[in-house]
Amino acid sequence: MKAAVYKGYGLPLEIEEVPNPAPKEGEVLVKVASTGICHSDLHLLSGELVGPLPNGFIIGHEIAGWVEKIGENVKNPYGLKEGDPVLVSWIVPCGICRYCANGKENYCKDNAKRLVGLIGINGGHAEYLTVPEIAVIPLAKNLDPYYSSPIACAYGTAYNALKSANATSGKSVVIVGAGGVGSAAIQLANSIGLNPIVAVDIDENKLKSAKLLGATHIINANENDARAKVLEALEDGADIVYETKPYPDFKLSLEVVKSGGTIVVTGLGGFSTLAQIPVTLFVSRGITLIGSLGYRPRIDLPDLVSLASSGKIDIKKLVSHIYTPDMINEAYENLKKGLHIRAIIRWN
Repeated sequence: MKAAVYKGYGLPLEIEEVPNPAPKEGEVLVKVASTGICHSDLHLLSGELVGPLPNGFIIGHEIAGWVEKIGENVKNPYGLKEGDPVLVSWIVPCGICRYCANGKENYCKDNAKRLVGLIGINGGHAEYLTVPEIAVIPLAKNLDPYYSSPIACAYGTAYNALKSANATSGKSVVIVGAGGVGSAAIQLANSIGLNPIVAVDIDENKLKSAKLLGATHIINANENDARAKVLEALEDGADIVYETKPYPDFKLSLEVVKSGGTIVVTGLGGFSTLAQIPVTLFVSRGITLIGSLGYRPRIDLPDLVSLASSGKIDIKKLVSHIYTPDMINEAYENLKKGLHIRAIIRWN
């Protein structure tokens, strides 16, 4: 099969022919339709997240495709058959530990050693991949697998973050960063009934897209005093500020969240990324700060499939660029340049 193979730090991915994987016991072989180009991959390739990757590793953690083969002793609770469209979760919980039993499977300790396309399990920048069955979630038949891969990261990450911040109808939200995750958050905020929805970025094209996706206000932080502009729209500040930037600094978030409000963060940065918080401001205004990692695959992904299937979110609107596998390095370079909302690679 064709795959984009990691060759070392600072080197481009190489498209190679590698052996087709075969599902082991408890695994599912997936034929890949598309994989997303995510900023977390840049952190991964730079060594900021998990250190050097093993040569020959296949990245790509935002995946949709079809069931190709079901391995032995797969319990198959969804009744999947060969050819059925599916999402692949990059989070692979054990399903039985205390975290999993309490609806926090994104913090399952097993994830630390088996994150699809990130740690331990080859990812989806290939024509096929095998994953433990718990990572495979059915996709509605009326959704196109070629466009659905962002559900498995961008939408999932944004959805869990908003739920963690107790986002409910009528609350206001400021979304800092209008890339893939931020743009998904705008659509989801609309589906929940948040209002106003203020998008802040430094890229005018992303802001124009944010407006089309449902932002009630857009603010270019390069051309305006972002704090002043947000407070024009939200005199008392925002109920929720969602930091989606790859290197969150909290400066604007702390300036525009209302007293008693919540800041939720999903931008990873890297283990060396630090942020300063003015403690007196943080305490005296009763601000809640939440870190949110990914999503709960068996809870959040089915919810998102339902939202997309019913038309409450439009996943095709998120995809701004489509690349072929031989253009994968160009895709990551364009991501660095900020040219994408969300880009995908079509594999089959």
